[in-house]
Amino acid sequence: MLNLRTLEKLVVLAEEANFSRAAARLGLSQPVLSRSIAQLEEVYGLRLFDRSRAGVVPTSVGAELLVHARRLLGEADNIEQNLILQSRGEAGKVAFGIGPLAANFRLADLLAACIGRWPDLSVATQIGATDSLVERLLDAEFDFCICSANTLAFNSALTIHQLCQIEMGYFVRKGHPLAGRQQLSDWAQMREFPRVTSHSSAYPSERPDHLFGPFEATLECDDFHVLRSVTLNTDAIWLTSARLSPVEIAAGELVEISPPAKRSSVLADIVLVRVGSRSPSRAAKQIIDTAADIFA
Repeated sequence: MLNLRTLEKLVVLAEEANFSRAAARLGLSQPVLSRSIAQLEEVYGLRLFDRSRAGVVPTSVGAELLVHARRLLGEADNIEQNLILQSRGEAGKVAFGIGPLAANFRLADLLAACIGRWPDLSVATQIGATDSLVERLLDAEFDFCICSANTLAFNSALTIHQLCQIEMGYFVRKGHPLAGRQQLSDWAQMREFPRVTSHSSAYPSERPDHLFGPFEATLECDDFHVLRSVTLNTDAIWLTSARLSPVEIAAGELVEISPPAKRSSVLADIVLVRVGSRSPSRAAKQIIDTAADIFA
């Protein structure tokens, strides 16, 4: 006997205090509504409404039932509205992982776009190493991941879409002993200085010991704010992208130095990774498309 439609009848009747008005509001005839309420009272052996010429008034039992009825109808309405929003990609939850280089490059822009376009959408992101992110992607904890291409182990279950390439360079503080040289004559000139970067696996086609020519990095850290501060306050050489410190470079606080001649550019390939057999939700698809635009 009890379902959402029956609960709706009880609530509307209590609000209108009149069978005829309640029936009209519900799109029913007055006899049909009266019979429905009477059958409900008969089934449970309870009087839910007192009838009089003055109107219809809930009994104490009816008033208690109405409290629960209104709560359940409210929850049902919330569920329906959430389904409608999810069908439009405006609600629900999207979770994704992102590597440190990509995060420092465009994550703030991506999240700002999500908040601006879909304020009711729940977005959760985790910054981490690629192998950990992909493991969670395969375990369905993430809808997708954004990371550096060379860190990916082959897996036929993954679908990979390239977002962009980021050209890297070598930067030092203003006044650094190497700052006045347009181009280094030899990699050995880097030997006496600290060499800092994010984890070396972020750079495709580069062996870790070749990021600074024949030398390894002396400091690896995935927090670019920390690396920027270290570089500005020490004699460190920072392998990074000019696109990540435009303010400091424009102000002359960071100066790019060129490696020895015949050195090819260090490029970081940023890719978006999904599980190919898993269809993204509409909300996830919208964020994926937004990421493709922002990282391009």
